[in-house]
Amino acid sequence: MSWKAAEHMILAGASLSLTGRFALQGRQVQRGLSLWETWVNETGGLPVGSGGSRSRVSLRIYDDRSRIADAQANVLRLLTKDRLDLLFGPYSSVLTLAVAPIAEAHGKILWNHGGSSDEIFARGWRVLIGGSAPASAYFAGFPSWLRGEETGLERLTVLYSQRGTFAGQIARGLAEAAEREGFHQVALVPCDLSAIDPSTSLGERSDGAPQAIVLVGSYQDEVRVIRERGVLPSGVRRIAAVSAGLTAFGEAVGVHSEGVIGACQWEPGRGGAVQTGPDEAWVLSRFHQAFSEEPEYPAVQALALGVVAAECVHRADGLRDEALREAAAGLDVTTCFGRFRIDRETGGQIGHQPVLVEWRGGRKRVVWQPVGR
Repeated sequence: MSWKAAEHMILAGASLSLTGRFALQGRQVQRGLSLWETWVNETGGLPVGSGGSRSRVSLRIYDDRSRIADAQANVLRLLTKDRLDLLFGPYSSVLTLAVAPIAEAHGKILWNHGGSSDEIFARGWRVLIGGSAPASAYFAGFPSWLRGEETGLERLTVLYSQRGTFAGQIARGLAEAAEREGFHQVALVPCDLSAIDPSTSLGERSDGAPQAIVLVGSYQDEVRVIRERGVLPSGVRRIAAVSAGLTAFGEAVGVHSEGVIGACQWEPGRGGAVQTGPDEAWVLSRFHQAFSEEPEYPAVQALALGVVAAECVHRADGLRDEALREAAAGLDVTTCFGRFRIDRETGGQIGHQPVLVEWRGGRKRVVWQPVGR
């Protein structure tokens, strides 16, 4: 590859959870961004300025150990000491909420791939550009899918974590969708999923044992409950969990995954015709070549938002944050992750929607996707 001279190498960076409770997803994000770096540099770099010069990208990652204070310190370091050009967000809504005010104070666009809570985009921050569907949309399709699959099922219970805002937003979005589908016995139960005894907490409900249960908590807590699904009330006909959208879920719970429904931001073959960036075949092949495994959706959504950032640099003719924000606000494009389109005012994602998957025989398959996708 021949390179025209450019003034400097473009520095991109992020604070990611390489250890701690978000490590599974954080390491996937690191791999996705690493593959994005490879793609950018193999295709000639990013265009900067009107002279036609292109610059290579260098990626810098700091481990926040899944801790708020560490994430804040890392982002501050990236902004003030490293003086990076492109700032990617951390994984999880709680960490994104913690670092967004820092990015806002410095006027630096936060390319937010991993914070899905609706609350993030309700704070009025102007630097946010969201790449993934909001939390309230995760299980919005579950009630209509249940109507088609389970005749006579009426009692639905959502057990959701009280830590942060992400789980509550998923629960409320599901409840609203259930009401539209005519479910009148929907219980939202805030709880500590790390300590809950499903056989006790669900069996004692005065309105009858649930027929379908949705778990919304940390990956580790959901996996623990699924492993103990044998103690759930006998009338439970369907179980869903956010974590079931990950391939690692099946490996973690084994035979207990059978029939579990998961919400997934991306599955192979569901993204549509790619208009910018590498296609799905390239992503799958190169990811496996580099890491000897298939990518999970946190990796692909991070890579794809990097592609969007690259497209915005091209359209903005540079790295000025205000121009990047304007370019992103006017963008409606399909990447390997699917459609990208944001709300011009909030920066929240409105073009991309999740799918539902079901585990059968140790594999997950898509069983529901939005109409028109």
